[in-house]
Order: sequence, then C-alpha cells, then structure tokens
Amino acid sequence: MKSKFILVLLLFYFLSVSAFASTEYVGNNLLLLLGSNTTSKDFKPIKDFWLLDKNFENNYGGIKLSVNSITDKVESILIAGENYQVNGTKFLKCSSVLPYEILLADDTAALKTKLGEGQKLIGRNTMKFYQDKIAVEISFTNAKLETIGSIKFFTETNAVPVEAQVREEKKTSYAKIKNQEKYRQLEKSTFLEVPDEEVDNGSSNINPFKKAILDVFKSYQESNFFSIKSSSRSSANFWNYKFVYSTKLKIPGEKFNMLYSFPFNKSPLDFVSVIKEADAVDQSFVSSYKTFEKKLMENFPTSDGWVASCVANKESKTLSDLQFNNDKYGSIVLDYSKNPKGKHILYLRFLLYSN
Repeated sequence: MKSKFILVLLLFYFLSVSAFASTEYVGNNLLLLLGSNTTSKDFKPIKDFWLLDKNFENNYGGIKLSVNSITDKVESILIAGENYQVNGTKFLKCSSVLPYEILLADDTAALKTKLGEGQKLIGRNTMKFYQDKIAVEISFTNAKLETIGSIKFFTETNAVPVEAQVREEKKTSYAKIKNQEKYRQLEKSTFLEVPDEEVDNGSSNINPFKKAILDVFKSYQESNFFSIKSSSRSSANFWNYKFVYSTKLKIPGEKFNMLYSFPFNKSPLDFVSVIKEADAVDQSFVSSYKTFEKKLMENFPTSDGWVASCVANKESKTLSDLQFNNDKYGSIVLDYSKNPKGKHILYLRFLLYSN
C-alpha cells in the first residue's frame, strides 16, 4: 500500500513537471531563445525540449533556429506554417503555442489586432511587424496574404512600432521642409557629389546609370525621398499600390520609376524602378534581365564596397534575384516577380540604410 502511494506521488510529480516543461519554451517564452548561446549548458534543455538536430531545427516540430557561426548565439527563430520548405526539407506545421498569441490560422486583420500596424515588404508576400525590439516577419503562401507559410522572430536594436516610424518620418520631413533654403538647394542639386573612387576610369564623369542609382540612395538619406517626389500617378501598377507618385529621377534603361506609400497615404515613401512588364517571359524579357545584370556588375564592383549575391527566386528557376549590398548605402536588388493575374515584371528594388 505504501509503495503504491509513493508511486502515485511520483507519477503526480512527473506529470506536474512535464506539464510545466511543456510550456517552458513556448508562447512568449520562446523569444527568450533569441541571443542565447547554443554552447552553454543552459541551452541543453531547450535543445532537448524542441528535439533540435545538429542544424538547430526540427522539421517535425516546425521550428528552425538561425545561429551565428562565430558567436554561437541564436539570431532568429523561424516557425513553419503550411507547405514550408527549406532546401528541399519539408517542415510540418508547428502546433505549439506561439508568441503574442499568434495563430497560424490568423489572417491579416487578426494579426493587426495582435501586433499592431504592419508593412508589406516589396516584392515579397510578407508582412513585417514590430513588438518593442522584436521584429516579426510573417510570410504567406500567396500574394493574397491568406495562408501563413512561416513566421520569423528576430531582434532589431533600432526597431520601433510602425506607427512611431511614420510619425518620426513625418517629423523629420517637415523639419527639412521648414528649412526652405536648404531644401531648395537640395532640389536644385544633381544630388550626388561623387568621390574620386566612384568616377569611371577614363572619364571625367560618372556613368549615368551608376549616378542615377546612387541618387536614389542620396535622396533617401537626405530627405526620405521628398526631394524627388513629383505628382501623383494615376496609371495602374503591378502591386496595385494606391498612393503612388512620379519622381524627378530617371534611371537609364528603365520603363518608369515611382515612389509609393504602403499601406497608408502617410506611410514612409519607398522607391521602385520598373524595367519590363509582360504577359509572358520571352527572350526579350530574359535579355532585359541580362542587360541590367551586366550594368550592375560593371558599375557596382567589389572594389567600391559592393558585394554581389544571387538569391533563389521561388517564382523562377532561371531568373534568380541578384542583390548588390554596400554597408554605406544598402542594397540594390534586380528582382523578377509574377502576380496572381499572370503578369510578369522585372524591376529594381532598394533596401535602404539611413545615416
């Protein structure tokens, strides 16, 4: 009788511990993994709880940790939704409790209620939200943003809520506009004072294509694009953006470029250059891609601090995204996309760094 009583107590203790452990690394506690050292003894129970393999992932549990190979610290947490795959490995949909009460069945309206205002990332079926210093990127399986494919949590030291970003952008822009003389001088300028190392060899002038691209960065850094903003555009665009404007810039070889605010009229401005639009990807489409690939390779070399890389494009096996990154400016991305209506587009998008 006594042994049975002890057995019951042990069983009760085991179930209590198991119940506690089952919630220890889920929900908001999952975010405690960010910045944790994978070589420390404190990380072992985390690894055991999630049954992580040597790559710090569990495709059955629907979780993948990105770990810095130098510091051994967790930089991001990726949660798998429907049909999520990495390098051919299919992850099952995560069934654990997620941070901020997010559900993989949530639509954009539900996400807005839980995470506040978000922004759609250009060229991707992804919405980005901020919670204090935690950035949340939610990728969907289609352009209609209906079904969540994956959720990524990571830390951004300069992250602030989108509403605060908008207020700060407006505040900055108004302050610049108030200084009318400085603003007029900026509008009259050709935007870019080119250092000697940026000048093409054998010529006293910078290549027009290169100068136009750098002027995009220049305008963003000095006025958040207000210096090149022109009249509203009424013609339709590939992304169906509503708040769209023409610019005072022209990039050689482009069809047109535009500024846009998304999702609201007062959202920060962003810039995109459309190279080609078509109903099908034919040889002329591929030729345009090759032409701009060559222009970018020639004008943004490693010697000037640019690092080129190919990024796999889920929408094409032949036209990968070509990205040029510079720690001083940001990134230029030669991007191909296809929308649900069967329209194809080749364009330049910019990932911009502010001073």
